[in-house]
Amino acid sequence: MKKVCKPYKFSSFKSNEDFTAAMAADGMDFPISDDLSVLLEPVTLKNGHVIPNRLVIQPLEGFDGTKEGNPSDLIFRRYRRYAEGGAGLIWYESITVADDGRCNPLQMIIKEETVPEIKRLVDESDAAAIAKHGRKPYNVLQLTHSGRRSTNEKWESTPLAVVPNPYIDHHNSIDGQSGQITFATDEKIEEIVEGFIRGAELAMECGFDSVDVKICHEYILRELLAAYNRPGKYGGSFENRIRATMDIVHGIKERCGDGIDICVRLNAYDCIPWPHGWGMKQEEGVMEPDPAEVIKLCNMLVEEGVDLINLSTMMPRYQPTGRGYLAELEEDAVIEPYQGVYALFEMTRRIKEAVPGGTFVCTGLTWLENFGAAVAAGCIREGWYDLAGFGRQAFAYPDFAEDIMKHNTMMRGKCCITCDKCYDLIQKGHVQSGCVIRDQEIYLPLYRKYVQKREQ
Repeated sequence: MKKVCKPYKFSSFKSNEDFTAAMAADGMDFPISDDLSVLLEPVTLKNGHVIPNRLVIQPLEGFDGTKEGNPSDLIFRRYRRYAEGGAGLIWYESITVADDGRCNPLQMIIKEETVPEIKRLVDESDAAAIAKHGRKPYNVLQLTHSGRRSTNEKWESTPLAVVPNPYIDHHNSIDGQSGQITFATDEKIEEIVEGFIRGAELAMECGFDSVDVKICHEYILRELLAAYNRPGKYGGSFENRIRATMDIVHGIKERCGDGIDICVRLNAYDCIPWPHGWGMKQEEGVMEPDPAEVIKLCNMLVEEGVDLINLSTMMPRYQPTGRGYLAELEEDAVIEPYQGVYALFEMTRRIKEAVPGGTFVCTGLTWLENFGAAVAAGCIREGWYDLAGFGRQAFAYPDFAEDIMKHNTMMRGKCCITCDKCYDLIQKGHVQSGCVIRDQEIYLPLYRKYVQKREQ
């Protein structure tokens, strides 16, 4: 059974200095700042659009839409809480562009039939932010096709891959099923490209400021970047492997003009060896990152007018060295998440330095618990990235931004404790997900019933 190594007792750290000393002793020199005011500064994008502050709520699905693909009451609740919480950018969770691209039976779908309810979600969330803070957040909608992670209405794995991958072919769905893999034809990829472009048009109707062309984790556009061994126009050469991404960006620009911005959430590296992993040293079986192609793509995206780049990896807990993502699939593996987060921050810094025109968002701050904001402020002041991304921290602590505004701190008693129970609800329970510890009224009963199998 894999083990996530958590050697630090954050509750025992009385100051930023305590945190810094403990991390530095293990080779992680996180920048840190007592003054969090930089996080409250607005960010003006090249097109003149303004993000009210540097605090970002990143996309994290609750697996709780309706079977038709609409937002549910729980989704309306979640985004109202986010909007009232004060973050300057809300990156709305992954919405599939096709019925066959859902990663779970309750994932939202962007299509003509769901536009009215998704628009209502945006309108009501914005109204909540305006009532509380006098302004709305900058809203990004993450568009995706789940590819290898696709499932049907019965939670059965239905993976759509683009190239064989011996490292992950046996582990395709979020709960570890494999399913019978179908390999996408060029025509199918063209259909998915059109789905992204049409999704952006519909997102514009819904009132979003931007769409995210999702190129991260194990989803299909990310896999195309690593399709070194695929024949045809979507594989092999760098130009072929980025073709689908660039066709989507060009298509959105052509159809939507200045009506909606474009962001990407992109793997900085895959933590899987080349030729099956992107952003890795191009020597077979070698576990070492190489950002050359990532930098090249980021510069191209910026030149094409992409407004924000959020660098991620398969998950921030995995390092691009050692066993990397493969530790997730191995018995008796030990995962060191803090080293993984530090490696991702360092790579974000390197890529940002090499892409001077880009505006970058980081990933992984939740692992640093109540010290996340201080590290974010330090990293931004030292130029590692431009905006601070918090993922499942927002499940636990939707008003973290407000506490930073009012108190120059994050409250430890509100923070995510990285217990993974939100993942257990999905992976083991096949049920709606949220914070079992901090949002107990809704999610503790679900955890007891569907994960622990306890009678109510």
